[in-house]
Amino acid sequence: MKIGMPILYEYNSINENILLAKVLGFDFIELNLNFDYCMKELEENKCLYKAFKDNGLEATLHFYDEADFASLDEVVNAYLKLLKKYLKFSKKLNLKTLNVHLNLGPVVTISGVKNYLYEKEYDSYIKRLIKNLNVVKKMCEKYGIELVLENTKMPSFIEKTYLDLKDAGFCFNFDIGHDHMSNDKLKELSKESNFIFKEFHIHDSNLTQDHLKLGKGELDIKYYKSLAKDCYTLLELKSSDDLRESIILFKEL
Repeated sequence: MKIGMPILYEYNSINENILLAKVLGFDFIELNLNFDYCMKELEENKCLYKAFKDNGLEATLHFYDEADFASLDEVVNAYLKLLKKYLKFSKKLNLKTLNVHLNLGPVVTISGVKNYLYEKEYDSYIKRLIKNLNVVKKMCEKYGIELVLENTKMPSFIEKTYLDLKDAGFCFNFDIGHDHMSNDKLKELSKESNFIFKEFHIHDSNLTQDHLKLGKGELDIKYYKSLAKDCYTLLELKSSDDLRESIILFKEL
């Protein structure tokens, strides 16, 4: 198991994250293209690759949260262009995984009830999604990177999406806190189907909040650690203080 930390909002440079990762004994850092300072340093910092190597760290990459690979071709093509750009900038980092959220798409609220257009148009939606994710997968393979798809919310059509993506040969990232906020739907679904999880995002949850430091929610972290034993495992806490406490607890489990 490789244990990692995410880029932190409280910092303003990747190097600050590297220093913390080194002190706390992490194996990798998840770079995040939602962060402006992360994007800029990937483009401009020629010493970045050396900093990772000198500190014995690996890297993974989190793509934009709002990226929707089931959208219109014009929209998807823009995301593919950006992805190609940053995969090229990250080439020397020897990235291990590219993490992409499964986007829920447009929503129509009727009498207070959310209705997902992708559910209504499922056949065309899943066809577009699989086609475009296969393009992303091939782009990643060019650089030796594993594409992993992350669960966020789990309405019924996303459960069906997971099964279809599994059958299409995709790999996944199991975010246990997100899943708990969706009543552990992916956990139950994975008991019935053979999903390939290459990455885990570990944080605690109490059904009203997630990204809690370990021990502050109600999840059985030891159980999920056993599932993640052969995976890249991100302790997805959002502050340095929470990371300091959580990595100690996680290693003791």
